[in-house]
Amino acid sequence: MATAPPLTGTEYVMVAQVPKAGGRWHQVHFNVDVGKEFFRVSVGETHTLRLEWIDRTGKCLSQVTRPLVFSHTNRNYRVEFDFDVEDYPTTDRPLLLIVELGLRRFRYLLLMPDDVGYDEMKELNERMPSVGKGVRRVITNLDEVELAWPSCPLRGPAASPEVGKS
Repeated sequence: MATAPPLTGTEYVMVAQVPKAGGRWHQVHFNVDVGKEFFRVSVGETHTLRLEWIDRTGKCLSQVTRPLVFSHTNRNYRVEFDFDVEDYPTTDRPLLLIVELGLRRFRYLLLMPDDVGYDEMKELNERMPSVGKGVRRVITNLDEVELAWPSCPLRGPAASPEVGKS
């Protein structure tokens, strides 16, 4: 998987609260509105996503392909993310920041309640309109995220494809 070209700031970014989900919180669920507006899929479709997981410095930890699966039972989409934290926090929900690099190609970062940038992204998540039902998911752009958190690492730099490949 090649590294994305430099980002302009107009790229879509989702700032999503991540619920505990009975201990399977690495498998994040998204409502159909998020599926349509952010992942660009129609209701009922299953697609493959290309995901770059970055750390808090912007370094690419892994690049993987994962299915975005539609559940006909609960009418949600779900996708499994790599996180370097096993235990769900006891204080507040983690935040998942995902920037769109291209059609169904994304870079993401998990923020825990004690992480730098968490408070800024939580405030952004709470003040913007949430997309669809369920826990708060807001869609904005990279410029707005960086305005709220100037040192946000979503812009990169992403490492070469060989680093952390799985």
